[in-house]
Amino acid sequence: MENNDVWLRIGGNSSRNELVLAVDFTATGRPDARFSDLFSLTAAGRHHVWETMPQAIATDVGPGGQEYLDRWFDSVRETGRPVSAVLGFCAGSVYAAALAERLTQWQESAPQLILFDPELANPLGLYWQFHTSLSLFESIVGPEPISVANTEGHHILESTDDIRVLGTELVRLFRGVSEPAFDALDLDEESRAEFTESFTAFVAYVVAAGDFGSMENWHRAVAFSSSSPLSGLNRLRSTDPETAARVVAREIQFGSEHMNLLRDEAAAKALDALLSPQDLSRQIRM
Repeated sequence: MENNDVWLRIGGNSSRNELVLAVDFTATGRPDARFSDLFSLTAAGRHHVWETMPQAIATDVGPGGQEYLDRWFDSVRETGRPVSAVLGFCAGSVYAAALAERLTQWQESAPQLILFDPELANPLGLYWQFHTSLSLFESIVGPEPISVANTEGHHILESTDDIRVLGTELVRLFRGVSEPAFDALDLDEESRAEFTESFTAFVAYVVAAGDFGSMENWHRAVAFSSSSPLSGLNRLRSTDPETAARVVAREIQFGSEHMNLLRDEAAAKALDALLSPQDLSRQIRM
């Protein structure tokens, strides 16, 4: 496969035909580790690994979750190649579970579902990413515009249960701060668009993930959990331990923080074992 605007090949020179699909949102400058980091630590040559490219689907808050799912699934189906596993990171886990469910209806056997700090779309997490992104501009525009935007964003977070409304407003506030910063830096139009569209596409991706508001498709998943108390199943355990105990088929815990889970050597080794052919046949029968 040549890279396109739907999937990016991040690993694999194997003669085997099966695909491993990874659902995540990656962007330049992202501090969290990526699936490409994880597969660099595994025997990645045994697997053809494709990672989602959600940035190309939306440059504004608008598309629903099914639109993302349709494009990813249709692109794989057109190849005719079977999928042996679907991986998801954080909010990408809801897409991964839905994609695995659709693949199960299309191919002969169910792909493995492996989720890394799985979470539903989270308004507070979305606001925190907005807060973090705004901080990049403080040295340029000063603290006051950042504080004003953060305060307004937090007010919107507390006043609505609609993540789409929240996302739309956070994009508006982000642009209100970023444009003066771009002016101060005399940034060209192409660079402005790239920076703004990257943030907007991330918000759109998280907002659309909110269309999958249930964890019921996680029941046959293996979950890789970090040590971060506010991430994945750890956060769920703090509010609903009963659900956390039964929401996935199996949980494997690691000592790394959330942002480093996808570069954890022990996680890479565990993933390698799960994706091995002998383990694959066992997992499909779960």
